[in-house]
Amino acid sequence: MPPSTSPASPISAAFPGSAHPPGVHPASRRARASARGLSLIEAMVSIALVALVATLAGPDLRDWLWRQRLANAAQAVLGDLQLARSEAIQGARNVILRFGGDESAVAGSGRCYVLHTGTAGGCDCHVDAPPTCRADAQAIKQVRWVRERGQAEVTANVPSMLFSGRQGTVSVSGTIDVRLTGIGSVHHIVSITGRVRSCTPDGALNRLPRCA
Repeated sequence: MPPSTSPASPISAAFPGSAHPPGVHPASRRARASARGLSLIEAMVSIALVALVATLAGPDLRDWLWRQRLANAAQAVLGDLQLARSEAIQGARNVILRFGGDESAVAGSGRCYVLHTGTAGGCDCHVDAPPTCRADAQAIKQVRWVRERGQAEVTANVPSMLFSGRQGTVSVSGTIDVRLTGIGSVHHIVSITGRVRSCTPDGALNRLPRCA
């Protein structure tokens, strides 16, 4: 006699997908769904708290962020000054730091500089394009500082600085000003020995001494 089989439940026959998979209890599925719901709620609450803190902080938070930008920009320029001197000494060749760009207030304008070998003025930097060099010069690095609100600007009181390939000395000393409007500025003062002294004229960064 063939084994007897129990007739399918009317509910199971009408809705096959309603049967619970083996080994999965309905309560455990509800628990997982609840856990997912709590995670989403927690994420929404976290976002709301961050937005609230940002709103309450207001200008203080913005100033802190901009101060960090100024510090990062000043550190980047200092690193490039050290790179120029290092490239000159290690390569036994002159390395020029040449400034360019424009002072107009047009959107997308700004300042730039290029580190290059060869003769002084052998390369030109561009805010919106790669550097251009004459046959006797080669660009090492170009940096562009586009003029935008909340971004640092870099200017210098000399058109270029030549680091000697013998001792790393500089033919013309000068000062590079890294400034962020509404926050302050940092001065990198380059001596004829090639050494750099950094200071702040307005106390923009507490970690630096005030300029004399």
